[in-house]
Amino acid sequence: MPDIDQANNAITNTGHTHMGACVPEGETVSSGDLTVNVRVVLHDNPGRADYVAMVFKTSDRETTVQKCYLRATAPNFSCPGPAGSDTGDFTCNGTCERWLTFSRPISAFNHSGLQEVRFRGFIEEPDGNSMRTNFNWQLNIQNGKSPSDVTRDAFLRGKGWYTHAGYCEASLRSAPLPDGPVSGIWSPVVGLTSHGDGSRPATHSFIAIDPDFHAVPANPGLVLWDAAGPFGPEPSGAAPYSIDTRGLANGVHKLHLRTSCRDDKLGSTNSGVTVIPFMVAN
Repeated sequence: MPDIDQANNAITNTGHTHMGACVPEGETVSSGDLTVNVRVVLHDNPGRADYVAMVFKTSDRETTVQKCYLRATAPNFSCPGPAGSDTGDFTCNGTCERWLTFSRPISAFNHSGLQEVRFRGFIEEPDGNSMRTNFNWQLNIQNGKSPSDVTRDAFLRGKGWYTHAGYCEASLRSAPLPDGPVSGIWSPVVGLTSHGDGSRPATHSFIAIDPDFHAVPANPGLVLWDAAGPFGPEPSGAAPYSIDTRGLANGVHKLHLRTSCRDDKLGSTNSGVTVIPFMVAN
């Protein structure tokens, strides 16, 4: 989406895509299938959503284990096949959602130990560019195979990818997430940076509690950080951010992390966002 000083038109503004799931982040899975329901939302996005891929990433292999296609008429909580040659046909005017159900045996991981799951969503925009939403997380797999932990960027992160702009990433490095309530001063380690490898640099970083940008007017929530540049040293650094939970009501809140990476060639700005629910009990 364009920054405030970039022209706002059908070429520079292609809206955005949400992808979310309830996942066993940091937990141990020792039998059966890994089954995850994934929610995909298009918001003011003129593109055609194709599919979401579930990828198993180990220390020496990255394997797409399942593709679920985004179909206009398919029932929710299914894994539809393509509408054509490796494409979906889900389009939206305004805000629309679809639920997909992924399920693969844990034997599909070629190692045991700390392993990574990646969800990648693919949306083709009218001008021929591509938007991808990416969500990466880890869990402990015990499937009887040789142990070998994944070590590269082994933390929870959301990444936006766009043609030419590359990746822009918002990550929570304090892994695993707290399983229970937090209280007092909670200091999660946050990385709001570019992904490196030729991607555009981070030009803005933003941290807030409980924003609602779809409200009219938009509600930015409790803004904790809003500044030019990355939060944490580029290209892959991070730093703790202290949150005084005593100023929050007891109950569930959402930590919103956003990194923006301006691309002057496209006349627009690519962003990666990660939103993490957490419980406060003081």
